Amino acid sequence: MYKYVLLCVSILFICSCERESNTYEVGNSLVSAQTKVALIDTLTIKMSTIMKDSVVTSGKSAMLVGNIKDNTFGKVTSASLFELTPSSYSLATTTNVVFDSIVMYLTNNDFYYGDTLKTFKLDVHPMESRIKLNNGYLYNKSNFKYSSTSIGSAEFLPRPNTDSSFVKIKLDQAYGQNLFNLLKSKDANSQEYFLNFYKGLALVPSSDNNAMLRFGINSSYQVQISKTTKEKVSNIVRLYYHTASVNGTEEVKYTLDINPSTSYSYNKIQSDFSGSELANLSPTNPIESKNLGNKTYLMAGIGVYTKVEIPYLKSLKSLYTNYKIISANLSLSPVAGYYSKDFYNPSPLYYYLGDKKNNISSTFLQTDGTTEIQVSLSDESEFQSDYGYSFDMLSYVNTILSETSDSNYNVLIYPSSYQDVLSGKVVFGSQKNSTNPAKLKLYMLGY
Repeated sequence: MYKYVLLCVSILFICSCERESNTYEVGNSLVSAQTKVALIDTLTIKMSTIMKDSVVTSGKSAMLVGNIKDNTFGKVTSASLFELTPSSYSLATTTNVVFDSIVMYLTNNDFYYGDTLKTFKLDVHPMESRIKLNNGYLYNKSNFKYSSTSIGSAEFLPRPNTDSSFVKIKLDQAYGQNLFNLLKSKDANSQEYFLNFYKGLALVPSSDNNAMLRFGINSSYQVQISKTTKEKVSNIVRLYYHTASVNGTEEVKYTLDINPSTSYSYNKIQSDFSGSELANLSPTNPIESKNLGNKTYLMAGIGVYTKVEIPYLKSLKSLYTNYKIISANLSLSPVAGYYSKDFYNPSPLYYYLGDKKNNISSTFLQTDGTTEIQVSLSDESEFQSDYGYSFDMLSYVNTILSETSDSNYNVLIYPSSYQDVLSGKVVFGSQKNSTNPAKLKLYMLGY
């Protein structure tokens, strides 16, 4: 009996020692089982709406044309300006050739915003000045002159994402005849020479519109425009001509395509916040969320970002002698009343590390080190209050906590890649919003 009791006591002693010596690996260090994991969800989140002086709108092979007007963002107008590049600087033949017509086709309408049940109107204007890059880019506020005289117009009901949809704009005969004569002369043997006479076109929306449409430039997507000839087009200007019948010879028809440039094209996007919720917003006057009803705003194309700061983040360092941040997640939700199928909350969103002047310092990247992190909208719940975006803030938190001095880094959230031209927009609730508050959850391992 004595041996049995002694054996039981020995086993209990061994098990107790093993529990006390359990360890967890944190980096290259081993810490004791007394380590604590703390959930911290009470840190102050400071949010504001800022506006960049200008944003890149070139290089995305997209024509954004239209106007949108609402009480949230006021009025936003976009015209698309671009150079033209002929597929050939000479005609197929110059013998007995006769000019017929010149037509611009717009296809591949893969994006829209606003009222597409109303007739959409746009005009085509010839450029009067050359489009020139600024350090390799063109911006929403780049300003190049186009003629006040329209050489073509269109009125149509938009049919976004419809395979058979296209817009046909017959351009001015005199404009086409002069272009035809230049190519017939064979003098235009280079793009530089061609641009001396034809500097490009501008697609300008009517002020009557309340919709924004996007067309692809040089898209591989083609639409058949004639059942008889099986003729297909993408987004191009097409010159039609033929050889005249001489002594009974058969007439031969020709076409020559003139393509919008992908390098020298941009969207001139202008905004007017008068009378809107953002009436006081400007590049020099950001607005804190508390002055916007505990909301922040985003809109691409005009450079409206949401700025996020965690001012007391470094106070976490005083909680433990040693620590490791396990995860940090920021949840933002579209405010009730600002989410609908008509408001077009974009998915995905992108976010960037910003400096104290609100310039983008770096991009948050995936583990491959090159791909930007995209944050998709979660909208599968039956309750709109549960819709939202979830941002991994671990990299940002570790950056701030590892600083030896204050950098004033922040996080800038934008509706698309910051060099894109989409018109997606969002209104977020800040931390004190009553219906859709911002939430930051941080798990910390301390020992």
